[in-house]
Amino acid sequence: MSRPQHHTFRVRLTSAALGLGAVVALAGCSAGQVTETDTQVAAVPGGSGDANGIGVRNATLSFPESGARYPAGSSAPLAGVLINDTGELDRLVQVNSTYAGSVEVGKERTLPSRTALHAYGADEVQAGGTQQREVSITLKGLTQDITPGVTIPVTFVFEKAGPLTVQVPIGEDSTPRPDTGGEESHH
Repeated sequence: MSRPQHHTFRVRLTSAALGLGAVVALAGCSAGQVTETDTQVAAVPGGSGDANGIGVRNATLSFPESGARYPAGSSAPLAGVLINDTGELDRLVQVNSTYAGSVEVGKERTLPSRTALHAYGADEVQAGGTQQREVSITLKGLTQDITPGVTIPVTFVFEKAGPLTVQVPIGEDSTPRPDTGGEESHH
């Protein structure tokens, strides 16, 4: 009688060892170069960065109105949000990029403590009725063609926080897509 009990114990031990081995093997599968997060994209498509309590969030060049690129020599409006998380007032002194001959920055440049300054291209500054603080920023005289998918370095220089360089992409195309006329069917 002791022999069948020993055999049962060996079968259970072998089954447990195989089960544990499978768990260890499967756990190892998730620790490689291909992970669930390797293809995730940030919820905010623009460039962001921080320097000494000052931040730039969601900085993008507006999608080109005239097609799929900004040709060399043209201007590109920049949108984004400048934030001040410090306990003191700061000021945007200048904006520059090696991809632009110059950068035009509007008059509103102060960034009081714990506030935000919303940036738009000169032609896009929200007119009237808004409660947010706004500044226009436009890159002028682009030194080369800029196409969607490319990011360019833009440096924001603050009086107290100093320079902050952010990689800025072209934003999303907000033009409505034409209706193809067909309806999707879900079977």
